Amino acid sequence: MANPVIQEKKKSRFRLRVARFLKRPAPLSPGWKGASLALGVIVLCLYFVQGYTMIGGRGALPYLAGIILFLLASILLTGVIALLLHGVKKMPTRYIWLVLTSLCLLVISFIGPVQLMFIAALSIIVAFSLLGMLMYRWFTGKYREAKKISKILSGITAGVAFAYILLGGYWLFDSGNSDLPKPYRLQAIKTAEHYPTAMANPSEPGSYPVKTLTYGSADSYRKEFNAEDSLITRQVDGSAFVENWSSIRTKTFGFGPDQMALNGLVWYPEGEGPFPLVIAVHGNHLATDYSDPGYAYLGNLLASKGYIFVSLDENFLNTSPYDDLFMLKVLKNENPARGWLILEHLKVWEEWNGTKGNPFFNKADMSRISLIGHSRGGEAVAVAAAYNKLPSAPEHGDIPFDYNFGIRSIISIAGTDGQHKPAGQPTPLRDVSYLAIQGSHDMDVSSFAGASQYSRIGFSDNVPHFKASVYVYGANHGQFNTTWGRADTIGFGSKFYNTAQLLSQEDQLQAAKVLISSFLEATLQGQEQYRHVFKDLGYAKEWLPDTMYISNYWDANTTLISSFDEDIDLSTTTIEGGRLIGKALKEWKEEKVMMKYGTDLYSAVQLGWDRRESNDIPSYTVILPDTGIAAEPGSSIVFSMADRDDRKKTDTQEALIDLTVQVADKSGNIAAMPLSSNASLLPMLQGDILKWPFTSLLPTREPVFQNFAFRLADFKQVNPAFQPEQLSRIGFIFDKTDQGSVYLRDIGIRSAATVGGL
Repeated sequence: MANPVIQEKKKSRFRLRVARFLKRPAPLSPGWKGASLALGVIVLCLYFVQGYTMIGGRGALPYLAGIILFLLASILLTGVIALLLHGVKKMPTRYIWLVLTSLCLLVISFIGPVQLMFIAALSIIVAFSLLGMLMYRWFTGKYREAKKISKILSGITAGVAFAYILLGGYWLFDSGNSDLPKPYRLQAIKTAEHYPTAMANPSEPGSYPVKTLTYGSADSYRKEFNAEDSLITRQVDGSAFVENWSSIRTKTFGFGPDQMALNGLVWYPEGEGPFPLVIAVHGNHLATDYSDPGYAYLGNLLASKGYIFVSLDENFLNTSPYDDLFMLKVLKNENPARGWLILEHLKVWEEWNGTKGNPFFNKADMSRISLIGHSRGGEAVAVAAAYNKLPSAPEHGDIPFDYNFGIRSIISIAGTDGQHKPAGQPTPLRDVSYLAIQGSHDMDVSSFAGASQYSRIGFSDNVPHFKASVYVYGANHGQFNTTWGRADTIGFGSKFYNTAQLLSQEDQLQAAKVLISSFLEATLQGQEQYRHVFKDLGYAKEWLPDTMYISNYWDANTTLISSFDEDIDLSTTTIEGGRLIGKALKEWKEEKVMMKYGTDLYSAVQLGWDRRESNDIPSYTVILPDTGIAAEPGSSIVFSMADRDDRKKTDTQEALIDLTVQVADKSGNIAAMPLSSNASLLPMLQGDILKWPFTSLLPTREPVFQNFAFRLADFKQVNPAFQPEQLSRIGFIFDKTDQGSVYLRDIGIRSAATVGGL
C-alpha cells in the first residue's frame, strides 16, 4: 500500500509546479503599460478595418470567424517567437556565438534557393543541438535523479530529433520523384505518315576519319596545351574587358589579364578540305574544374561529318572562390572578354589557314563559321557575332576591331542573356542564323533567356538565314557538357533539386547532337532539307529522345505583319497601314512577356476569352494594308503562339487549346481551318525542379512560343473561291475551347520561294 506521506508530497510538488506555471508575470511599469495599450488599440482598430475590406462582404459570421482565427494564429506564432527570444537570455554566449557561426557556414554549404538555404541551416542547428543536448545529459548521468516524466519526455524529444535527422538526410540525398507524366511526347503527337523524308540521321557519325590536336600559349597552365605536337599561339591583352583580376588568380593561371592565353582542343577531319569551322565555348563553372573537354562528343561527331571543331579554354575567366579571395574580390565584367576572345582565336585560325607548312593550311573555310556557346558561352557567342561587325569596342572606342569573319550561324545552349549590354543596350544581331536550346529542368539558367536574344535577331531581304528555338522537357543545364553532369549547383545545395526527373545523360547528349548537327548542316553545308527539322520537329522524331518539345522558327523569307514590339497602340500592326481588331475578349493587351522571374525584353499580345460570359464568339483579326502583301498559293501564314494559363493541369488532353484560323480575300471569300490541323498548341510544360514539399517555392513553368504555318493553298482547298493573291484578313476565332489565355506574336507571310545556297 502506498505511503500517504509520499503521496501527499507528490501532490504538493505538482500543485507547486502548476502554481509556478500560472503565476502572473511581473506587472509592466506604467510607461511600458501605456505603450502596450496604445499600440494594441491602434493595431486592433486597423486590423478590424482591414479585415472588413478583405472579407466583410461575405457576411458577419465569415468576417468574425476569419479575423478571430487569424488573430489567434498570429498570437500563437508571435508567442512562440517571443518565448524563443526570451530563452536566448538563458543561453551561454559561447553557444549563441557557435549558432551564428554555424548559420553562416551552413548557408555557404547549401547554396541554392534562399528559403531552402535557411530552412536547411536552421533545421540542422535545432535538430543536432537538441539531440546533442539530450544525449550528452544522458551519458553524463544528469537524468539519474530526474523524475520519470522528465526521462520520458527527454527520450521522446531525442527520438523525434533523431527521426527528423534521419528523414531529413533521406530527403536530402534522395534524387526526388520521377513519376511525372509526359502526355505530349514528340513521338505521340507527330504521326509517322506526316513526315516522309530521305534525310540521314544527323547524329550518326560521318565518313571522315577524325584527328585531334591542341594549341596554346607558351607555358600554359595546362600541360595538354603544351604537348610536343601542340601549336603555339600568342597571348593577348584583355585587361580592358575585365575587372578585379586578383594577384592570386595570376599565380594560379600563370598570367594576368594583359596576357590571356589562347588555348584550344581541336577535332578535325582527315582530308583536303576546306572544311567549315565550328568554335565552341563553355560557360561559367569552377575555374579549376576544366570545362572545355566536355564537348568531345560534339567534336568527334562533327569532325567525322566534315567540320573542324574547336573547344576553347576560357576557364581562367570562371568562378574560383580561392582566386577571388573567397568571393571578397570577384572577377567582374568578364562577359565581353568571353566574346572578344572567340574573335582573337579566329584571328589565329585565319593566320594558320594562310600559312604554308601549318597543319591547317587551306583546311578551314573562313567564310563558313559557326559559334556554339553553353551557359555564359551562349551569350558570349552573341557578343562575338555583334563585335565581329563593329569598328571598335563599344565601351572602349580606342580599341579598334578589324574582324569581319564569315560567321554564318550561332548556337546558344542554355545561354544567359543581358549579363553584358554593349553600350548599355541588349546585344543586337542581324543577318546571322541562330539556334537557342533550353531545358525545362535547368537549375542554373532556369528561365529561357535565349528566347530574348531570339527576339532581337533581324534579317535583311534576300538573305538565307533563319532562327529557331527548341525547349526540351527534362533537360538540365549541366548534361550538355559531359564534365558538368546532373548537378547544376555546387555542393549540398544541389540536393534540393528533383534530379530524378532529368533525362539521362545519353538522351540529353543525343538531343544536342541531333539539333546542333541539323542546324550546322543547314547553315554551313547548304543542306536545306534540315531546315524542316526546325520548322517542325516531327521530321526529327525518329532521332530525338522520347520526351516533350516546344519549338519556334522564323526565317528571312518572311514578311512581318506584327511583332507587337513597335508601340502602345493596340489597333496598329508593325507593317504600316494594317489594323488589329478584338471582339468579345476578356483580355486584350500588349505587354512584355511574363517569364518565370519577371518580364522579358520582348512583347506579345495577350488574348484571353471566356465564351460562357459572352453571347458573341471571341475573335482577334488582323486587317492587312490596303496595298496588300505579296502572297501566293504556296505562301504560308505564320505566327508564334504560347499558352499562358499557368493555373490549369497540363497532363491531360483537356489542357490543349484549340481555335480556328480564318482567312478572307478582298472579295469577301472566307476559308477556315482549326489550329490543331497544323499542330497542337502545347501548354506550359511543368518542371518540378525542387523536391516535394518545396516545389512551389520556385516557378515551375513559363510560356514558350511555338511556331505555326498554314499554307494558303490549303485554305483554297477548303474554299476554292478563296483567292490567296487577294488576301486581306487573318482571323483567330476562339470557338473551340470555352476559355483560355494565349500570347501571340510574329505574325507574317512566308514566301514559297526556295532559299538559295548558303
